Amino acid sequence: MATNQYNRKKNTRTTKSTRSRSTGRGKRSTSKSFFDLFPKLTASARRKWKRRLYIGLGIVLVLALILAFKNPFNKSTSTTASGYSTTGYNGIDISKHQGRINWKTVAQNRNIQFVYIKATEGASVVDKHYKKNLAEARAAGLRVGSYHFFRAYKSPEEQFRLFTKHVKKSQQDLIPMVDVEQTGNRQVSRQQLQKNLKRFMELMKKHYGKYPLLYSQYRFYNEKLAPEFNRYFIFIARYGKKEPVLKGRGKYNIWQYSERGRIKGIQGYVDLDRFANGTTIDDIML
Repeated sequence: MATNQYNRKKNTRTTKSTRSRSTGRGKRSTSKSFFDLFPKLTASARRKWKRRLYIGLGIVLVLALILAFKNPFNKSTSTTASGYSTTGYNGIDISKHQGRINWKTVAQNRNIQFVYIKATEGASVVDKHYKKNLAEARAAGLRVGSYHFFRAYKSPEEQFRLFTKHVKKSQQDLIPMVDVEQTGNRQVSRQQLQKNLKRFMELMKKHYGKYPLLYSQYRFYNEKLAPEFNRYFIFIARYGKKEPVLKGRGKYNIWQYSERGRIKGIQGYVDLDRFANGTTIDDIML
């Protein structure tokens, strides 16, 4: 009788143990957390490291979202209602002030469709780096044009002769450009400035077959040249995000929107230019 009771108790315990194993109750979990890899860490230390880990992951997530919505390396472009690119640039213009230029490096920049190089100024000044810049830029495969810094108190005929002496049509890819700024033209009346500039541009048209591109500063152009010169191709300088507005409903073709650009191959700052109002490289080809 005692033996049977013992056996019944033993069988009961065996049955309970079997049920426990079959239902999974009473079985230790074999899954491990990241911190189980460091068994010597106390519970307090684990809590501190968890907080640090969560904070770090949160910072990474925030940075990822910032870069996703505002990526400084994003080269995609868009346009405003006026038709100008809101990001990127299409060309540059340079002079002796940029010093020695590595044109092979510059030519690797896919944004650059055109380059304007200073050739002459007034009736006697020739940019000391002009010939070297012209030859090396073209050899690197860039489309190149040359420009003259106009001084209205000098004879337009003398300035034209100086420019054509150094700027050969056969060595140009782009139409020439004439740079008309407040510097060098302060003491000249509006009427005299327009008269001499128009004469210079007519001489250029006769020699090169096309009118030159007219470069000027935004305010100076509106005060001294608009609207009389709106019919020409206009290259306007206004730095910043606000687009230029020309008097007389004039339309500009190229916008120099920055004078503090950085280009690989050029030390220091360089002017950055972009096409506007539907203008393309074909419109300024010589």
